[in-house]
Amino acid sequence: MDKIKITEISTYPLLPKKDKTNSQAVACPMAIYPEYRSSRNLWRDDFGELIVKIKTDAGVEGIGYTSHGSLIAAMSIELHLKRLLLGENPLSHERLQDILIRSTYHQGRDGYLMHGISALDLALWDIKGKIAGKPVCQLLGGPIHDSLPCYLTGYDTKKVLKENFKGLKLPLHHGPAEGKTGLDKNVKGIADLREKLGSAPDIMLDCWMGLDLPYAIELYRATRGLRVKWLEEPLLPGDIDGYRQLKSEIDSDCLIACGEHETLVRGAMPFFKDRIVDIWQPDVTWVGGITTMQKIASLAAASKVMLIPHLGCSPWAAHFMLAHPESIWAEYNDAHIPRHKGKSIFESDTAINNGRIYPGKTPGFGVEINWEVVEQNLDRRVRLNSDGPT
Repeated sequence: MDKIKITEISTYPLLPKKDKTNSQAVACPMAIYPEYRSSRNLWRDDFGELIVKIKTDAGVEGIGYTSHGSLIAAMSIELHLKRLLLGENPLSHERLQDILIRSTYHQGRDGYLMHGISALDLALWDIKGKIAGKPVCQLLGGPIHDSLPCYLTGYDTKKVLKENFKGLKLPLHHGPAEGKTGLDKNVKGIADLREKLGSAPDIMLDCWMGLDLPYAIELYRATRGLRVKWLEEPLLPGDIDGYRQLKSEIDSDCLIACGEHETLVRGAMPFFKDRIVDIWQPDVTWVGGITTMQKIASLAAASKVMLIPHLGCSPWAAHFMLAHPESIWAEYNDAHIPRHKGKSIFESDTAINNGRIYPGKTPGFGVEINWEVVEQNLDRRVRLNSDGPT
C-alpha cells in the first residue's frame, strides 16, 4: 500500500437545513443592530454541509465532512485544491495538508477554505484507517477513555435530566446593546434554568461572540450564585487582550472557553501561551481536520488547557477526543445532527447512550453515507463535478 495513489475527488454540497433554534433571539456580533437582533436567521448565511469522497487506485475510499460552508468549500476544492491531491499518496496526510494550506495563503488562510481542507483531511484519515483495518481512534494511540460524558446545547432541560447529560449549555439571549434590561432577562433565564435542572447538572453560557468586556464581567458577577460552569466565546475571535483582561477579572469558579471560530494552529497559540482561557473548542470539521487537531492537542497538553471540541457528538470529533486526555466532555446538539427532512445523511457506529459517547470500532471513522438522501438534498445552484450537482 506504500504506492497507493489518489485517483478521484468528488464533492457533495448539501442544501442548508432550516434551523429552528436560530429563530430565537441570541447574543451575537450582529445584535448591536436592532433589525437583526431577534434571530440569527435574519442575517446568517445559507450554506449547508459538505461531503467529500476520495477514491484511490487500491479501491479504498475515504469520506470527509464539514458542517458549514458547503458551496464555497466545494468550489475551492473543485477549482483549486483537488488538482494538488490527485496522484498523491493519501497516507502522506502531513505533507498533503501542508501543501493545501500553503496553496491558499493568498485566498484568505481560514474560514471556508479551511472547512474544505478539513473535509479533505478527514477523508485522508478515513482512508488511512480503512487501509490499516483500524478505527481512527486507534491510529491516534487508542482510546484513553472508554467513553466520555456529554453535555447538551439548547433548551431541553427534560432531555438533560432524562438522559443523564452532564449539563446544559444555554445560548445567551441578550447582549450589551439591550442594556440592564437585557442583562436582567439573562440572569432571570439562567436562574429559571437552575431551578429546573436542580443542583447537579452544570450550566454553561454560549455567548457566541456577542458580548464586550464590561458586559461579560457584569454577567459573571450577576450569576455567581447560580454556579455557571463556563462562559463560552464572550468576546470576538482574536481579542487576545480582551480575553486576558477577562481572565484577570473572573475567579476560578467560572471557566472561560473559546476557539470555535479560530482556525489553524496559530489561532490557538496566543491563547495557550499565557493560558488566558481554560477551554479550547475547535471544530474538527473546520480547523483543518485531525492533522491540525493533533498539533492543537500538543499545545493544550503543554498549557494545561482543556480541549472540548465544538460538536463533539460527530464521529470525526469523537474519535479524536477519546484518544486525548485533554478532552473530558463532548458536546451534543440535536440541531446540528446532519439530517434532512427527518432522514440522516450518514450512519455511524459512534454511539451516545445514557449521556455518554462511545467510540466506534469500524475501520476509519465508521461512517456510511446514505447516498439516496444526499442525492435528494444536493445543492444544485452550481455544477461542480460529474457525481455532484448539475
